[in-house]
Amino acid sequence: MERILLTGGSGFIGHHVVEDLLRYTNFNITIIDRLDESGNLNRLNEVILGKNKNRVRFVYHDLKAPINDVLKRQLGGHDYVVHMAAATHVDRSIDDPMSFVMDNVVATCNLLDYVRAVGCGKMIYFSTDEVFGPAPAGYAYKEDDRYRSGNPYAATKAGAEELCVSYANT
Repeated sequence: MERILLTGGSGFIGHHVVEDLLRYTNFNITIIDRLDESGNLNRLNEVILGKNKNRVRFVYHDLKAPINDVLKRQLGGHDYVVHMAAATHVDRSIDDPMSFVMDNVVATCNLLDYVRAVGCGKMIYFSTDEVFGPAPAGYAYKEDDRYRSGNPYAATKAGAEELCVSYANT
């Protein structure tokens, strides 16, 4: 059976991803989350009730800290990693940009180090259209368009994207 690791799985988007994975795959799911203001275990509880509870494992960890050897052994390797954990609120990023650097850049780097150490088949990073800034009327950005981050949140997501690209290249 294939294994998938989800970061931010108790968040608004994350719990919907868990729900669909349970419905449409037979994957075993490991969720890493720190349960801050955007995470909620009640969302997950509703999704994994009944027969699905044996397919889902929850691990509390704040990815601002590296994944140490004990946690690496506990998690093991995965066929897929989906990285959705992030700090997101633009106004908060203006008030406290360093917390967004830690949550979005440092946390992504720590996850990439884990993936490099234990291996996985594929990793998907969830970013934001904010990295491109406001789009001119009628223009649809392409994936390789230039970044024009308009706030610290967007800049940290762009930085994390570039870390993912650099790890893939090296």
